[in-house]
Amino acid sequence: MTEKKDVFLLSRLVDACSNVYAPQFFDFYDEVMQRKIEDTIKNYGVPYLFFGGHTEAERKMLCIYPDYMDSEDLEWPIFAIEFEKTIPIDHRHVLGELMSLGITRECIGDIDVGEKRVQVIAHQRLQDFLWMNFNKVKGREIKTKMIKWNEIVPSEKKFKRISCVIASNRLDGIINKIWGFSRQNSLVFIKQGKVRVNYTEISKNDYRINAGDVISLRGKGKAKIVSMDDRTKKGNIRVEVDKYI
Repeated sequence: MTEKKDVFLLSRLVDACSNVYAPQFFDFYDEVMQRKIEDTIKNYGVPYLFFGGHTEAERKMLCIYPDYMDSEDLEWPIFAIEFEKTIPIDHRHVLGELMSLGITRECIGDIDVGEKRVQVIAHQRLQDFLWMNFNKVKGREIKTKMIKWNEIVPSEKKFKRISCVIASNRLDGIINKIWGFSRQNSLVFIKQGKVRVNYTEISKNDYRINAGDVISLRGKGKAKIVSMDDRTKKGNIRVEVDKYI
């Protein structure tokens, strides 16, 4: 989201928190924006929840609801559209086709491209439009089916387990091992604001990484530190990393 959109959204949230008479559903947001939203809402003490169609979703819809309601009673305005993967396509092909239809990114949740099927999670208001207009990807016809929000099944996340040895748990020394570039390039990426740890931008190259941290590098991908407890005979740290592919 642009800075102006961020400001507009956060001002809407303030208004919503002051008038919580019924559930108010917003759009889908990435992990970074979810953090900003939480920082705003928590000051008002109102119940809220993020949900992206299933427990493994990354992009999630926001709902602010009255304190007399139970979160389990919320009827989320979410659905999924699914089709068989019959040609080689990836996330950018599906997203590009959706954007060409004039759909904004905030209306779309996760796009899961598996080996045999593709699933797009979206806001309910798009259901009729997508049913009528989303009929091809990469120039090839697709046959879609609709799935209700409470029947969505997550696609399995794919990752590659890698092992490496590092001298310390500094951020700059870890990301160059994960993505295979020089330490100097690591410094450049950090200074350019391309590196996030647990979805927060980090600008210090000596930031300390711990097991369980999620590191995102814009344009390169995402990885999770599984463990970094073992030491070599020379005192270096053995790191296990799940690199998402």
